[in-house]
Amino acid sequence: MEAVLTEELDEEEQLVRRHRKEKKELQAKIQGMKNAVPKNDKKRRKQLTEDVAKLEKEMEQKHREELEQLKLTTKENKIDSVAVNISNLVLENQPPRISKAQKRRVPG
Repeated sequence: MEAVLTEELDEEEQLVRRHRKEKKELQAKIQGMKNAVPKNDKKRRKQLTEDVAKLEKEMEQKHREELEQLKLTTKENKIDSVAVNISNLVLENQPPRISKAQKRRVPG
């Protein structure tokens, strides 16, 4: 069960790292777009601001959905692992079956 927890932590950690990387790449892309537009061109500057806001919003939404999806899958995995653990406990707590031949051999 501990292995499952570390695996989930790794998946979440990898996802968060990927999100940070994507965010950094987007910032670099935005900076490049800003440098490409002349400062005195108000129309293109306004369009650029709108595009930047749209890109950031889309990325935020995508990251939020990915995190929610990961949390849902980890919950399902936890439920499955708990069910397996419970079934294992039930099997472990049962005394071993004694066959009829063994019962005949034991005096009593």
